Amino acid sequence: MKIVEGFKMAGCKRWKHSFVFAGIAIVCPTMALSQEFTISQEFVRLEPKSAAVLDRGPTPPPIAIDPASELDFRRPNLDALTQMPRTFGPRAATALSFPIVKNNKVATSNPHFLGFDGLDHRDQRMAGTGVFANTQFSLEPPDQGFCVGNAFALETVNTALAVYNKNTGALASGPTSLNQFFGLLPEVIRSTSPVYGDFTSDPRCHYDAATNRFFLTLLQIDVDRGTGRLRGGSSILIAVSQTGDPTAHWNVFKLNTTNDGDGCPCFGDQPLIGFDANGLYLSTNAFSLVTGRFAGAQLYAMSKLFLAGGAPPPFVLHGGLPPVFRADGSLPFSVQPSNDTRGNEGAHFGTEYFLSSFDITAALENKLVVWALQNTALLNSSPGPTTVFHLFRNVIASEVYGVPPDARQKIGTLPLGSLLNPGVTEILATNEHRMQQVTYADGHLWSSLTTGLTSPGEGDVKAGVAWFSVKVDADEGLLNAAVDQQGYLALANGSVFFPAVGVDAEGRAAIGFSVSSPSLFPSTGYVKLGGGSNAGQIHFAGVGVNSEDGFTGYPSVGAPCLNAVLCEARWGDYGAATVDADGSIWLANEYVGPRPRTFAGNWGTFITRLSLGQDDN
Repeated sequence: MKIVEGFKMAGCKRWKHSFVFAGIAIVCPTMALSQEFTISQEFVRLEPKSAAVLDRGPTPPPIAIDPASELDFRRPNLDALTQMPRTFGPRAATALSFPIVKNNKVATSNPHFLGFDGLDHRDQRMAGTGVFANTQFSLEPPDQGFCVGNAFALETVNTALAVYNKNTGALASGPTSLNQFFGLLPEVIRSTSPVYGDFTSDPRCHYDAATNRFFLTLLQIDVDRGTGRLRGGSSILIAVSQTGDPTAHWNVFKLNTTNDGDGCPCFGDQPLIGFDANGLYLSTNAFSLVTGRFAGAQLYAMSKLFLAGGAPPPFVLHGGLPPVFRADGSLPFSVQPSNDTRGNEGAHFGTEYFLSSFDITAALENKLVVWALQNTALLNSSPGPTTVFHLFRNVIASEVYGVPPDARQKIGTLPLGSLLNPGVTEILATNEHRMQQVTYADGHLWSSLTTGLTSPGEGDVKAGVAWFSVKVDADEGLLNAAVDQQGYLALANGSVFFPAVGVDAEGRAAIGFSVSSPSLFPSTGYVKLGGGSNAGQIHFAGVGVNSEDGFTGYPSVGAPCLNAVLCEARWGDYGAATVDADGSIWLANEYVGPRPRTFAGNWGTFITRLSLGQDDN
């Protein structure tokens, strides 16, 4: 067991302390046998940053965007800085094949349904008042965070956020620039010599009913103000509402992530969030800002109770998972913390569960990795000699899943494409099979991912959804886990992608997703899950009105192309799902809606509320 002395304080030098803290003990059972290994832990400090409030200033007058210069102002692309390691050798030869899946039926009605438009590209591009007016970049794809509490529905997409009346869909506050909200520098001041501000991305949010607080997280990277190039500093910003009203005041904290990983300075890509009765849990995929190489998955845990009270927690637990393949062929990547609908504080002084894909670099896979962090109640007190956390890991068998192909869409009008690359049409990026949002309910972890699959009578592999319900139980020194239910979603001659599972406290679930086909514009949909491997009919929620026609899908701005006339547009990278106090399940996903577009993009988001009645599927 590795021993770490002292604290690492964000923004401060390491200093000695009289206590000695034990490392995280990890018990790692494979499919055949158990193996125990350790990683080091360190305790770090969360830095209080500022207070924040959603901007309530007057909406600025409409700004005429110059099409000739709009695409000249583009922020740095992180794709070159997210290089994955090569596939583990023995796994590359595994004889798996894409699953053959019967297509789901399509519903003709949507009972117990409410839906409304959320943030779109225009909202994100034009967010900001005062000195923040006209300082946002045009961004694709629209990474979504979404949460619901009290009378409010909060959505945050890319670098903007807004609050809605959850009963009517009416806008209550925003759209607000996230750089403005967090007290950062504007993304870009458009002038003859542009001035660049903080790079921000990948927002997430959560409403915690136990504390009656909204939590919002955001990736931040320092940039050179003259060139916009990424520099060495990075952090995760955490905002916590001071009351149950997200339109009022918030407290903001900063977690320095610059040195967390191998080959740093690093940044923590796509911060993932989870909650149990004791803590807020963060997981990132660290990448080096120097080489772009994967620097290891990073786990963080801190007291949510202190944050809810407006104070920094006594410490933040940090543990790094090395960026190397395990002996069993697995690679820790996108280790998704779970959101606990009722709290699991009784199990071994608090247990938080995580779930991840087995090997993100493999073309096909049939295993999952379950994790459990024990002793989370210790997050609520000052550290001492007995402050020891245990992380357990279990590899379990699952249905087959693998890398999905891009999604085709119905072709409509392409005003941007006709200017940039006439004759080119876009397909939608579905990325890979990383694990999506995880919910713990009634002793089970629920999650889903995008996978390649085929259907009878259809020759080509297409994008679909694999979903899982994993029964878990953490005994002292042992993590028991096994898939209890699992299944697939498939649309006839179409694609289903970027799912998010919402689960109520009784374990009733629904999955929201984006969906498209050669005869369907990019839309949003959902299914309700039945018993066993049964999923209900596909319901269309937000029905698309045109093709995706955004700037990332045309060769003049660097889009990857399958051929001279078919190029990939960014989509996703993730949707969101949550459950309300009344048991309603809320879903937030991307589509192309009816509202006015900007020059550079036309994506929108759609928010769905479901009541899981027994008389429909």
